[in-house]
Amino acid sequence: MSPLRVLAARLQQLVDRIDPQAGRYRMLFESSPLPMWVLDDESLRFVAVNDAALRLYGYSRDEFLGMSASDLRRHDERRDFLRNEPGGSVYRGVFRHARKNGEPLDIDGVGHLVGWRGRRARLVVINDITERQRTQQALEHVNRELELSHERLRALSRRLLEVQEEERGRLARDLHDDIGQALTALKIQLESLHRAGEPALQARVAEGVETVQHTLERVRQLSLSLRPPQLDDLGLAAALRSHLDRQAGVAGLAANFDASEAPQDIEPDTETACFRVAQEAINNVLRHARAHAVWVRLFMAGGRLALSVRDDGRGFDLEAVRRRGASGASLGLIGMEERIALAGGSFELRAAPGQGTVLLATFPLRRQGSEQAA
Repeated sequence: MSPLRVLAARLQQLVDRIDPQAGRYRMLFESSPLPMWVLDDESLRFVAVNDAALRLYGYSRDEFLGMSASDLRRHDERRDFLRNEPGGSVYRGVFRHARKNGEPLDIDGVGHLVGWRGRRARLVVINDITERQRTQQALEHVNRELELSHERLRALSRRLLEVQEEERGRLARDLHDDIGQALTALKIQLESLHRAGEPALQARVAEGVETVQHTLERVRQLSLSLRPPQLDDLGLAAALRSHLDRQAGVAGLAANFDASEAPQDIEPDTETACFRVAQEAINNVLRHARAHAVWVRLFMAGGRLALSVRDDGRGFDLEAVRRRGASGASLGLIGMEERIALAGGSFELRAAPGQGTVLLATFPLRRQGSEQAA
């Protein structure tokens, strides 16, 4: 061993005798698997560094001790964040550093004010969070892409619903204006033949008149189901009342309708969405509920348009219906949920076997000519 190393070892022994814990601290510092260094509190230059830090950054000890903390930072990317913990003796920061070979390195450092050879210094413990940051950034990118994809799908779904409503309206007008008028003209002609025809033909003509009348009524019902004119001419409440009365009358249900608290001048897209949800809910009552009565209510709730459809029927297993919907066997419930979501609304369904069903949907209240939801 050289005389210099003998002298250094002897000095170290003297220091350890003066402060028995100094050697233990130095041993922990050097053998720590976490990178650690000591900075001068004023100049922020390195005065000590352990082997773990040397391995992480790729510098030699002499190179490290010739630098300051700012020499490690990647100044082309400002990601540094430093704060003082309460009390002022602890510093914590997240920094974008660079290894000796230029590779970026994200670190989370905790510094404690200590005394070092008669001067103020910072003992800093480093945690390499590079992979965690990369994973987080990758997840953020994936989330952004998913959100963009979801938004594109929502836009496509909204457009499909718009096209569907346009087509429904066109078909309803064609049924009423073309086929309905043609059938009406045919009925008038048959009635004329019935009055002027021979008695032997009158019975057959009367049958023809009855068939045409039945077909006219069916065409009218189809036209109203596709797009009731009340929805465009008189508004949501009138359209819902007409649809409920017509459907309940056919099925022999007691119909109860309340729109006394319904707002006026609702934006057309919201009216259409609300009407279609109510239409599907009423149809489900007629098909499956075996109910005696149905209650439909339009009202305000928390500044939003609310729709309630309730029946006293046999109810159903909600989870079972959702499972069937997820498998594609029953799409009515999914369709309602999707339409409400696209309108920015909320949806709640309460059902249980033997206890009837309650549907509650709310929609943002957009007045005609206004883009802001109340």
